Amino acid sequence: MGYRILSFICLTYLPLLSVNCLPVLAEQQAHFHKNKPATIHPKINSTVKSEQISERIRPGVISHDQGASYLARLAVPRASDRTSTSTCILLENGKPLSHPHALHKRIREQGRGHYSHWTTSTLYFSASDASDPRTNGKKYELVNTETFTEKHASFLLTSPHSLIEFPAFSQRRIQPTKIVWQNLDSQIEFSPSWKRKGAPDLSSQEAILASILKPGMNAEEKSLAIWKFLVDWRYHYNPAEQGDELHDPVKFLNVYGYGFCDDCATNFVVLSRKAGLRSRIWGLSGHVVAEAFYDGSWHMFDPDHQAIYRNEQGVIAGVEELSQHPELITKTPQDPIGSPSHLIADLYTSTNDNRPSERHPSIKDTVIAPILEPLDQVEFRFTNPEYVHQKPWKDSAKPPIVGNGTLKRIAPLTQELKQTSPNQRQWHFKWPYVFLKGALNLKLESTDILPLVFISQDTISWQKLDGVLTENNLRVSLDQWIHHQPTAVYECFVRLENPTKSDPAASIKQMDAELIFQFAPRALAHIENRNNTFEMNLTPASAMKGKGVKVELVWKEIE
Repeated sequence: MGYRILSFICLTYLPLLSVNCLPVLAEQQAHFHKNKPATIHPKINSTVKSEQISERIRPGVISHDQGASYLARLAVPRASDRTSTSTCILLENGKPLSHPHALHKRIREQGRGHYSHWTTSTLYFSASDASDPRTNGKKYELVNTETFTEKHASFLLTSPHSLIEFPAFSQRRIQPTKIVWQNLDSQIEFSPSWKRKGAPDLSSQEAILASILKPGMNAEEKSLAIWKFLVDWRYHYNPAEQGDELHDPVKFLNVYGYGFCDDCATNFVVLSRKAGLRSRIWGLSGHVVAEAFYDGSWHMFDPDHQAIYRNEQGVIAGVEELSQHPELITKTPQDPIGSPSHLIADLYTSTNDNRPSERHPSIKDTVIAPILEPLDQVEFRFTNPEYVHQKPWKDSAKPPIVGNGTLKRIAPLTQELKQTSPNQRQWHFKWPYVFLKGALNLKLESTDILPLVFISQDTISWQKLDGVLTENNLRVSLDQWIHHQPTAVYECFVRLENPTKSDPAASIKQMDAELIFQFAPRALAHIENRNNTFEMNLTPASAMKGKGVKVELVWKEIE
């Protein structure tokens, strides 16, 4: 009976619905379709290739093991002796050492060029004459010829929200090579947001917390979620800078991805405070950990050593409780990263120089929101980096997981650049990843009068840059200026000046820039064995009438 009454009512008022409601329904339907992600299944192209892979073993990555054996940290992942049989050959001054796949005991006791490429990141080896490879002046390289299938997929995104779906590759070893974003529009700029579906959003502190915290979590659950997040998304290595550069979680995870214990602990504190928790760091004897305050007491969280310690009541202990009860630490022989627990316990019990601090780091709310200006092309490379931002550790080896990228930008018509005075034009560069090197290329109308080029970080203090003229092309390097800046460079202003006091735009036919930057590969989603569904949002959505952004992914599949 109820259905019949409802049907009667609907039929009775159908004309009224048609007049008044259908426009609203149409508007809601249009809004739904506008915000519904466009799903793309890219075509994958394959090419079988073979190439020689070489890694120079520099003294900075070598440490003494035992006897004649030395240990080298490797950056290039390749099949190793531990899981299969390494195909790598170790060269000493260009000649192969004669004893590969050796037992570690034999390397230590006999030396004479015995070696083992033990894991993807570890080489045990000895010099042919049992000398110290850090000081003997000999050149060591680990080489192999690798046959692989290079996979390539490219697709055009014109929707404000897109899902890009690839199949899983569960039986193969995947090695990302590069990602390319290219703005094909000559008028519109886009800000792309790219992530793996279901992974945390690392673009801001707010986005990180919204990704990893769930409604209804109590203080301990929030603290554990933040601690586990940092455990998963960073690794221990010499920090790129001192001070608070790495204490910004967004820069720490997206630009670098590595640091010391104090960087991890301070990032925990920053995120915890953003989540509404009281938090602080403790400086121990050679180590730094974090604490969160809830339920009337402090509780220790150590993201660097991936450790928390619970007491007999199941409560996460604080630093002061651990100093009084080191057995909570030593009840297992090693901590989660393999450090001897009795040595870790010593850090807590040597209380004379242990100090807490609730200092607030001097950082801003950074947002990773790259702007692709018209015709910009950006390439992120996951292979061995050529350059790394290293201020306090300039002589140390490169971090094992780091990426280089290149931003290629074409200037609009020089007449469209900001005119700051009758004889000056200004070009502004701003990027969320730290600049490492760069160059400007100016195609001149004539070489009779060369424009002067200046650079600044703040438009107050300017430095003149010299260029190299080849025919009508003036190339100006930014390398030395970037290198000599006291801190990381994310932004700069280039000023073009005509020495004859006329507009420099009249003498420049075309101008482009190429800037090399650093990024953290873990933070930029790429093809892996599973979960190859990606999300890319483009803003502003209102600009989608443009030609859109072309995306290219390249990776290796190794059987």
